[in-house]
Amino acid sequence: MAISYILLITSAMWPSIVQGIILDGFLSSVTSTFKVSVIVWFALYVGIKLSLDVTEPVRALDKAAAIFAAIVCALPLGQSTWIVVTGVSLYTLFSAGSSTPQFRSGWVFLSISVPMFWSKRVFNLFSESFLSADASLVSMITYTKRTSNLVAMPGGSGYLQIAAPCSSIANVSLAMLCWVVFVQSNGMKWKPSNLMWCGFACACVIFINVSRIALIGFYPERYDLLHGPVGSAIVSWLITLVVLAICYWGTKGKNVFQV
Repeated sequence: MAISYILLITSAMWPSIVQGIILDGFLSSVTSTFKVSVIVWFALYVGIKLSLDVTEPVRALDKAAAIFAAIVCALPLGQSTWIVVTGVSLYTLFSAGSSTPQFRSGWVFLSISVPMFWSKRVFNLFSESFLSADASLVSMITYTKRTSNLVAMPGGSGYLQIAAPCSSIANVSLAMLCWVVFVQSNGMKWKPSNLMWCGFACACVIFINVSRIALIGFYPERYDLLHGPVGSAIVSWLITLVVLAICYWGTKGKNVFQV
């Protein structure tokens, strides 16, 4: 299944990577990790390595899945290729033996498809609810009123409008992905404490995101710094490091890289 995943992931990601290089230049694209989270790249590494650890004989259905993946890659599906990745992941989960490397890789790739594709679709369906939830949290920090996704700024100088790029959902899906990667790379069984640690990582991500928005309300004169490339990069790396640290601590760092 490793070949199928590699072909599908390449087909899904390569067009946007090339477009980014053309628009922003190679060096800028590399430093921004091709506008794909470090957590996703880490998950891809773990997922591919797990899928390469073949412990079961290759079946006819596995070969059929590989052929289907090759055909899909020849089609101009773009981001829709993630739907096929989801399907292949589910096939792996149902066909591979429980706790085998292939089974664990299925969980990883299924989880990767969430921040890369599904969370964006879910957000489009429930965008008003998600943005209103973020606005409510920001208003709790600033002690001001909010209306839908608008939050009054302290001092009455104006309103903060929380737009889609500022939503917490994208980073929450990355936190969930990171936890799945650490759990599966360790070969851990699911238990109540898993939900606790995963929930803690998601809560920290939301807190960091809404705190940054609240800071813009308190210091509107520093909007360009807090909301610009520098502020975005700092928050992005802070979220990444916090999530990695929580997931590492939650799994106690056992065999994390021995996948």
